[in-house]
Amino acid sequence: MILRCAAYARYSSDLQSPRSIEDQLRICREYAQARGFLFLEEHIYSDEALSGVGADRPGLGRLLDAALSPGRPFDIILLDDSSRLARNTKDALSIFERLNFAGIRLIAVSQGIDSENEQAHVLVTVHGMVDSLYVKELAKKTHRGLEGLMLRGQHTGGRCFGYDSVPVSGTTGKQLVINESEAAVVRRIFEMSAEGQSLKAIAKTLNSEHIPPPRPRTGKRYATWCPTCIRAMLRRDLYAGKVIWNSSRFVKVPGTNKRVRRARPESEWRTVAHPELQIVSDELWQRVRDQQEHVRKTYGIREGGGVLIPRSVTSPYLLSGLLKCGLCGANLIIVTGYTSYGHYPRYGCSQHFNRGTCSNSVTVRKDWIEEQLLDELQNKVLQPDAIGYVLDEFGNHVRNAFATFSNQLAQMRERKQKLEGELRRLAATAAETGPSAFLVEAIHEREQQLREITDQLLAQGDDSVEGHLADIRNFITERMENLRALLAGDQGPARKELLKHVSEIRMVPQAGNGKSHYVAEGSLHLLGNERDGSEAIPTQIRVVAGAGFEPATFGL
Repeated sequence: MILRCAAYARYSSDLQSPRSIEDQLRICREYAQARGFLFLEEHIYSDEALSGVGADRPGLGRLLDAALSPGRPFDIILLDDSSRLARNTKDALSIFERLNFAGIRLIAVSQGIDSENEQAHVLVTVHGMVDSLYVKELAKKTHRGLEGLMLRGQHTGGRCFGYDSVPVSGTTGKQLVINESEAAVVRRIFEMSAEGQSLKAIAKTLNSEHIPPPRPRTGKRYATWCPTCIRAMLRRDLYAGKVIWNSSRFVKVPGTNKRVRRARPESEWRTVAHPELQIVSDELWQRVRDQQEHVRKTYGIREGGGVLIPRSVTSPYLLSGLLKCGLCGANLIIVTGYTSYGHYPRYGCSQHFNRGTCSNSVTVRKDWIEEQLLDELQNKVLQPDAIGYVLDEFGNHVRNAFATFSNQLAQMRERKQKLEGELRRLAATAAETGPSAFLVEAIHEREQQLREITDQLLAQGDDSVEGHLADIRNFITERMENLRALLAGDQGPARKELLKHVSEIRMVPQAGNGKSHYVAEGSLHLLGNERDGSEAIPTQIRVVAGAGFEPATFGL
């Protein structure tokens, strides 16, 4: 009976020649012909640019399906060597045993391994161990080579938006140079992020303007900007002129060719400064970091991004995430959209409309509540009288704090006069008796104390309490003018600025005069939560659902 042969070939890297497949199949054909086997051209299976560490290979899967099928279209599987089948001892033995149980003969031509031989199991085990060790040693050598490239200032990664990779003369390595047209896009992305725009908003803006995105990966027909791409760019230290190497490693998922990224300890990182590659200024880089930290603290996001960012962070609505139900504390969300009268989104309690666990059924139109709340905020709370009140209170606190310091100034002046007298007497004694170590040390000690006191006394003038208060008044006035302009402008910057001054607005449902309405309660921090030295101004606004707002009352 003529034995029928199938063949399997594989090469592991896209840097290797595809002709490797042809060479492996040629060896298998010659082996079959020399022994009178029938080589089945229709049963050639191969995998290109796939590692043998994992068993999730399409070609290998088709081969095993055919070999283990009831019809069994062939009797022998030919390989160039066992490493083509697997570079993992466990997978190699598993495949060998499954084929052996099904009565399929496995032959590794170059190594002379034949599953009919009683020593085949031992040989497969030994070669599987050798192949597995080879992969591990190759990974170490590759890692060492990449480290050498990094230390020589050469590029160790793939494509990076904002840069071109150019060959290094006299070597096989490459280095990065700034691509000015792409660098301009990078700077714009950082500017938009620093202004408070979300990842999604930035991606949509770039796509709407048809700005060329990073080149698509192999197999992708086209590419567009996406939020994950923007997020990765905002975290890339290279744009700040700093190369951080060896911060992570890739680990194969057992039994597959999939890899997952795992962070390395910071002690293993290699950081090298490359100012010639800096695209984003230090000031802009820090602004983005500050904005990200602000978002993290404001919305309770864990360090490292372990949870999804709440929807309210990227909401297009100015007040999303700020309005809270006065009964259950849940967020007020947009619960209605289009109506027979047009597009009038309305805010309502999320617990009531999504889960039915809150009795608050009152809704209020988005446009009304934004218009009226901002109007009250700007025209009532931010009046010069209100700002002046906060400034006066702030000034009183500062003056009280400096009252003790004024007493200290008087004591310092008295001490200064005493030291000057002691120095005159010590100098006269030294002139009469001659200098001694004790006198020199005493004079030196008092001179040092005198210099320190004199420096503190001279530090008055422009740095006085009243001078500081004048600067603070100018700062607040400028800050309030900016707030008014921002609240009347684009939603993104307005939302970012509003979050600095208002942490939440409690919407308390009320019933009266035949109409349900809300009373909006909250506190305003004039200088912003981050650096406010004043007490917050509690505010209360009466909101009538469907009928606008009633006159507001404010407490100071």
